[in-house]
Amino acid sequence: MKITHECIHCLARQAVEIAEEATSNVSLQEEIIKRSLRELGEMDFNETAPEVAFRMHQHAKNITCINDPYKRLKEQYNEIAKKICNRIIEERWLDRTEEPFDMACRLAIAGNIIDFSAGLNLKPSDIVKSVEDSIKHNIFGTGTTALQEAVKNANKIMYIADNSGEIIFDKFLLERLPIEKVTYVVKGGPIVNDATMDDAISTGIVDLVKVIDNGHSAQGTILRDCSSIFKDEFSKTDLVISKGQANFETLSDIKDKNIFYLLRAKCSPVASAIGCKQMDYVLTNC
Repeated sequence: MKITHECIHCLARQAVEIAEEATSNVSLQEEIIKRSLRELGEMDFNETAPEVAFRMHQHAKNITCINDPYKRLKEQYNEIAKKICNRIIEERWLDRTEEPFDMACRLAIAGNIIDFSAGLNLKPSDIVKSVEDSIKHNIFGTGTTALQEAVKNANKIMYIADNSGEIIFDKFLLERLPIEKVTYVVKGGPIVNDATMDDAISTGIVDLVKVIDNGHSAQGTILRDCSSIFKDEFSKTDLVISKGQANFETLSDIKDKNIFYLLRAKCSPVASAIGCKQMDYVLTNC
């Protein structure tokens, strides 16, 4: 999905947010903002938004010498997500439903609300609402039955993670996949609140499934910049479960791979590209 004019507004907002999260030094904030806006002025409209955002974040890291400015927030939202998921387990949501696979997909999609780059001013109560609403909302797209059938027919499954906190909700779906066929993918380094190997370890994902990183620290999956290990795994995979907007933005032009996208459509350009309404719960392999 190529960058749209509306993406520019979002990226300009992120320029300020990146600067303010990275440092409290006003002079450094201004330098980060100026360099980020310069990136916007020089961008190629054939790029995706995550490619531009990656360069903006690199400026912040280089100027402040802080590699993971969102570390505290990521840890905080992992803990918030754990508490919500513990409630789901204690109340036996998946044991009580007639369609546990459908419920697991809904919870995985609901967790995608935890996104610090979407400009949502997220509060813990928003996560609870996303989870509770997921039970009653229609899912836009091909639906959970199509994914379940694709899982049955797959020999090798790649599950590409999105954000910290959100990955705890992924566990509900992972537990309903043929785990011996699954490779779970996190980022090769920190960017915003995207999940890294540290998150996979701290949340117990590594105890459940094989986990690799993609060798790159951009939002989404920019294939040309990923590691050879990841690209080899990707090429061998016959089913990809892709979480979140940035993965949709960077993978949706690939047409020779069976990719199912699970996300909340948090911005209008992504919603328009999918054909859904903004904030819809989406499961599609368009």
